[in-house]
Amino acid sequence: MPTDTYLTNLLGAFATTIAAGIEQEVAELGGRSLNAETALVTIRNHPNDSIDVLRRILSLTHSGAVRLLNTLETEKLVKRQRSGQDGRSVAIRLTTKGRKRADKVLEARARVTTVVLKSLTAKQREELAPILEVVLQGFTEGEESARRICRLCDERVCRPEGCPVEIAADLRQVE
Repeated sequence: MPTDTYLTNLLGAFATTIAAGIEQEVAELGGRSLNAETALVTIRNHPNDSIDVLRRILSLTHSGAVRLLNTLETEKLVKRQRSGQDGRSVAIRLTTKGRKRADKVLEARARVTTVVLKSLTAKQREELAPILEVVLQGFTEGEESARRICRLCDERVCRPEGCPVEIAADLRQVE
């Protein structure tokens, strides 16, 4: 059985390689920054969120989030509207151009993660899914952390299956 130190090292190398690969693929799209591209995917997954929700998910200051949205709005990727639930709040939505851009970001992420899956046998992929579900659930402390974990996910994929992160967030809310 491998030692914990060895597994820690392998897991760190794996995580670093995947993260760097995704960042490189997204950079090759020619966008602004990984934060800007992540914002587009986040807004795609949760349209009508407020600036405050977005800034917490991306770990930005309020002014940083406003500057980011100003840039995305100037590029006609997002639009702001008065929130239907709170007149003092602004809801953020993607434009058609923004939706297309978010789709490209998700495609870039998929190119990197697909390489990993292609290196595994069908049995190994089957064994990997429950391990990843448990690990991701362990990182989930509540709704905000769930949204941070899934900020670059295509949530249309997990929701029909029952996203393990959202399930863990719901369970944490009950506790």
